[in-house]
Amino acid sequence: MGGSPGGPVDKNQHEVEDWERLADAITTALDGKGIKTTDEHRRAQESLPPEEYRSLSYYERWVAATEKLLVEKGILTTEEIDERSDEILRRWGGS
Repeated sequence: MGGSPGGPVDKNQHEVEDWERLADAITTALDGKGIKTTDEHRRAQESLPPEEYRSLSYYERWVAATEKLLVEKGILTTEEIDERSDEILRRWGGS
């Protein structure tokens, strides 16, 4: 999907949300620990189903790709990620 023709790019600045900063920090930490490379992360993003890729924001694609890589590499299972996500939602009062 990367490099595909797309619509106009919104160049307006937006307030970066905490979860976006966290996604960036996690990606940087995984790079620093040698757990993943930038090329692997890009491949994981570009291998998302086209409809999913198009529906996700920039950092949502980062999160989806990071999860995909962690599962591919056997570091975490999808179930472990889902359980932890559910726990965080409950703690933060989400639905």
